[in-house]
Amino acid sequence: MSCLKHILPAAAVGALLTLASITPASADGGWWHSRDNPTGAKAYFKEHGDKVTVCDIDKDGYKALVQVMTSNESLAYQFHDNHDNGKCTSESARSGYDLFEDRTYKFRVCIVKIGTRPLDCSSIKSVLNDH
Repeated sequence: MSCLKHILPAAAVGALLTLASITPASADGGWWHSRDNPTGAKAYFKEHGDKVTVCDIDKDGYKALVQVMTSNESLAYQFHDNHDNGKCTSESARSGYDLFEDRTYKFRVCIVKIGTRPLDCSSIKSVLNDH
């Protein structure tokens, strides 16, 4: 019986870890950064109001770019930070960037020079927009 006491909690923890690895993160999970962190770009998604913020961290001639994709990685929209000096730019449902509720979206932040391909992009962050 004492062996069963140890197996059941271990099995429950294993099941939770498996579930956590396949479930998209809830929104408002914090900042994520381009691969050239700490000098590139960072972005944040706030679920209430569908607010996406992107910030250029370093004054270097590059812009911060955030891409918002559907669950199958089709581009929903993208925009860049209007600054090159550590300030941020935000878009939200209020400004016309409304995201559907109860859907998973994927986000990526990069640096870019206007007219060129994005560089140093972050890994894709999946978020369930359930509010």
